[in-house]
Amino acid sequence: MKFIFCSVAACFLFLACAGGQSAETAEPRHATQAATPATNSHGDSDDMEQMRADLERLKVLLNQMRTNLAFVQTTQTPLKHQFELETDAWQVIVEQMERRLKQMEDRRSRQSAH
Repeated sequence: MKFIFCSVAACFLFLACAGGQSAETAEPRHATQAATPATNSHGDSDDMEQMRADLERLKVLLNQMRTNLAFVQTTQTPLKHQFELETDAWQVIVEQMERRLKQMEDRRSRQSAH
């Protein structure tokens, strides 16, 4: 469980770091994108598809976690509370990934319109 959490968190941090550029590097990349739009749009499309697949898998896992939580005894134990906190944390990650994917899709549609 912790391995999965660490793996997804590392992937999410990688995507966040890759997406957040400094002002100095943003302009040269923009110039490069204008020169090779087909190459970058293909890469963005692959990234979006991979993120969409990861997001769907995370949703399935989160649903399984919540289903398992429903079978835990009804009394509030520290272990049950920890499990609830973990499902809440995963929900935050899923929502962040959904927002990130929507931003990528919006950016792609604006670029294709120009």
